[in-house]
Amino acid sequence: MEELYSETYLKAKPSSKRTMARIGLIACCFLLLFIDLFVLGYMPGLIFVIVIDGLIIYFLPSKDIAYEYVFVDGQIDFDCIIGGNKRKNKKRTDLAKIDLVAPENSPALNQYQNLPLFDYSSGNPNDKHFIAISRSDKGNERIKFTPDEKLIENMKFKGRSKIQC
Repeated sequence: MEELYSETYLKAKPSSKRTMARIGLIACCFLLLFIDLFVLGYMPGLIFVIVIDGLIIYFLPSKDIAYEYVFVDGQIDFDCIIGGNKRKNKKRTDLAKIDLVAPENSPALNQYQNLPLFDYSSGNPNDKHFIAISRSDKGNERIKFTPDEKLIENMKFKGRSKIQC
């Protein structure tokens, strides 16, 4: 029997939280430099400020975020790729633990609005997002993602009654 496999890669729009963190940290760099040079007038402190600014810039959150969904024979991995080189597995679930997968605005999801939401979608309002209702050790949860047609077809093949399009 052939194994079902699908891999979806998509660029995500940076969240407002990540964007605000970047802006705040960059502003902090300039503020430290301004305070040291113009308020304190302390030149030896300039080395300290440059080191602190360098650390802030090194740890600055990347604005390049992508998600990859890997579906292998009923198991779905949601991975986040940061800056094009750092991969982090965000969630792994099995189709057997998923009760429902439906488009984001589907009335079938109305009764699940109070569940915690994990957003692994593109963030683009023009894309078609889906919500999966999944059971985990911590209780039920919603997983928002932006699948391609192949992923939806593989999910339908493995669990047709759970997938609503």
